Amino acid sequence: MTVAIIITLIILLGAVVLFASELLPVDVTAMLIIGGLVLSGILTPQEGLSGFSNTAVATVAAMFVLSAGIERSGALNPITFFLEKLFRRNYWLGIISMLAFVAFLSAFINNTPIVALFIPVVLSCARAIKASPEKLLIPLSFASIFGGTCTLIGTSTNILVSDYAEANGLGAFAMFEMTKLGLILLVAGIVYLLVIGLRLLPERPGGGAHYEDKYHLSDYITNVVLLKGAASIGKTIRTAPLVSDLALEIIQIKRGNRRFFSPPENFTLEEGDTLKVMGNLDKIRKLKRRKSVAVRPLLDRELSVDPKSELVLHEVVVLPNSELSGVKLNDIDFEARFGAYFLGGAGKA
Repeated sequence: MTVAIIITLIILLGAVVLFASELLPVDVTAMLIIGGLVLSGILTPQEGLSGFSNTAVATVAAMFVLSAGIERSGALNPITFFLEKLFRRNYWLGIISMLAFVAFLSAFINNTPIVALFIPVVLSCARAIKASPEKLLIPLSFASIFGGTCTLIGTSTNILVSDYAEANGLGAFAMFEMTKLGLILLVAGIVYLLVIGLRLLPERPGGGAHYEDKYHLSDYITNVVLLKGAASIGKTIRTAPLVSDLALEIIQIKRGNRRFFSPPENFTLEEGDTLKVMGNLDKIRKLKRRKSVAVRPLLDRELSVDPKSELVLHEVVVLPNSELSGVKLNDIDFEARFGAYFLGGAGKA
């Protein structure tokens, strides 16, 4: 056994440990593997960097761009409403429709971004029928895998193998070369999920209670921009339709370079104001249908701990032995004591 083989086996073992334990992000682990192989001399710099020009890598990256565009355009909203209606009408009709739709899309859009796109859709459906998320999320994952086997671009593995086959003189795969076998695997997989797989999935204790119900996390926070002609312009928070009609809670207002935290009810709204509002999913959906109002999702920096940020969101757990346990929030004076604003209803801490 040569030194190169020993080094390769050590790097391979380290990669397996890091991938399995997730001590480091997956992308960092992958870069460390490439760096280790290049620095040890097993690969040349040209060989180490050649993967970035691979057709599979470029195709998967393009698919992520496509999926991000679909998500931001709101094209999945009608699908969400449609699937929710099907699930409410009949669980089996909903699950079959979801599996078929996801499998079809994953045949033409890489299955990884498809799963990322449909996670919020499926969670919304699970919430609508009061089912455990596992009952829908795991079938979602497998349906995307089954559909990805049907075409060349369905999964990055097919593209990678086709690229290597062409490089070795065997010719690239055609778009639908594996479709016949893929359809057999797809049908067999879906039948297994419907007949056996779904029955083996665990049901969460408490009759399928959701995380939102268990921890009272049913409210969502999003940004709303008041465009020209919005009904709330010129009105106070107390009389603004966003508050009076939808019962949304305004926790911050951004006006130009100024920010107003916990604005009072007599605060007058103006055109161009960006409101950070909190409400449940149904209210947010109704908000999107309002004229002259633009809904903007929270940016990553608004949800991260950044010392330069004026607003930082934290999730706080009150431990059993805490002095706050069993004490009403109104009696704590939370904002004055901790310099923070509590995003939730009144009650016990």
